[in-house]
Amino acid sequence: MNAEQFHPEKLLAGGPAAKVYRGVETATGRKVLMKALLDEHESPHALDREKLQLMAPSLMQVRHPQIAGLITMIPTEDEFALIYDFMPGLNIRGFAAARTASAADIRALAVQLMHALFIGEQLHQPHGDPKPSNLIIADHPGGGLFMQVQDWGLSLTRSVHPPESLWFRAPELHETGTPTTQSDLFTAAGSLFCLATNSAPAQGDDPADLTQQWQAFDMGHALRHLRPDLDAPLIDWLTWLSRPDPRQRPHSAAQALDMLMTTMHTGFIYMPQQAPQMAPGTQTTPLNRPPAAPRPKTVTTRPPSGIESQSDPAPPARPPRSKKRVFAAVVLNLAALGLAAVFGWGWLSANGTALWKDLSAWAGRFKVETVSAPAATQPAAVPEPAAAKPPATVATTKAPSKSKSKPKTSKAKAARTTAEKSAESKK
Repeated sequence: MNAEQFHPEKLLAGGPAAKVYRGVETATGRKVLMKALLDEHESPHALDREKLQLMAPSLMQVRHPQIAGLITMIPTEDEFALIYDFMPGLNIRGFAAARTASAADIRALAVQLMHALFIGEQLHQPHGDPKPSNLIIADHPGGGLFMQVQDWGLSLTRSVHPPESLWFRAPELHETGTPTTQSDLFTAAGSLFCLATNSAPAQGDDPADLTQQWQAFDMGHALRHLRPDLDAPLIDWLTWLSRPDPRQRPHSAAQALDMLMTTMHTGFIYMPQQAPQMAPGTQTTPLNRPPAAPRPKTVTTRPPSGIESQSDPAPPARPPRSKKRVFAAVVLNLAALGLAAVFGWGWLSANGTALWKDLSAWAGRFKVETVSAPAATQPAAVPEPAAAKPPATVATTKAPSKSKSKPKTSKAKAARTTAEKSAESKK
């Protein structure tokens, strides 16, 4: 098997022609069903690999919720594998041994099986062997039971059929070997009988003996005796499908489905649903590896009785960040900074000169106001000291104000002289 695309997780069963694994697709994490085919020297019921490769394109077109779709085929020198959609569940034989299906469940599963056979009829590709082990049943999350048909068309690539296939095989196939829709309906009726009673109508290895058993078998009488809870229309419908003569059976899967729907309760509508799936992230024990040792439990101290802890619970551990995500975030931030620098430099180049002039004018005006304000509050009688020289920039701005203060000083001196003279004259 190609370990780069699909990886086996658990061995589910060992069939007459393949080993069945539950696997995982490494790229997406979804669960898949992997069938590793056995060689001719390993099993007398092996499948013809050359015929499978020729039929693979047509088998991949058979798609329906009630059919396990063929995803791909991996033909290698060491191992030949078929990859299907995976649905967890039990085949009819395992389900009938564990649970007893109700009459309503048998009706609903019969409708689902007829829809699957109807799809094959439209594509002119009959299943060939809808025996109990090829019909998987699971509990659907939306309610009720869900059926999925597996191994579509594989019986056409087998020259020697296993015992179970012979038990439920239509009598005409023992002679012609070419499956039809009517032969699928016969095998489907036998599988539904096995679901209801957990038994097979005929058993043996000789095709002639099996044909005689089917001709002597009365499905209606057996169901009335073994399952008295089943209604008469359903029993008659199953008896119609299991006629040994194909001319006495329904002519098509569409006719069988229409007749079954007329016997359903009023208001019943078949709504195709998605098959139950296993979560992609579900962890399972790897194949051929011992289970990991259990981790020790964390011991937490319990507060004394009567005292409740007031501290908040510790926040959950933050999952580790992916290196790719961190690298992408750094690159995006650097790119954003680079764009901001480019646009900012362009704006400064276009508007830098005007902005510098405005800042210079504002700074000059601020200096003039802050220096000239104290001079206006000084008293007129106190002259400015000669030793304190203002800075060169201030002197240039206050030059006009010094020329105005000279007349004030001369007037003060004249007033002082007049006062001295008047005092001397009084003496």
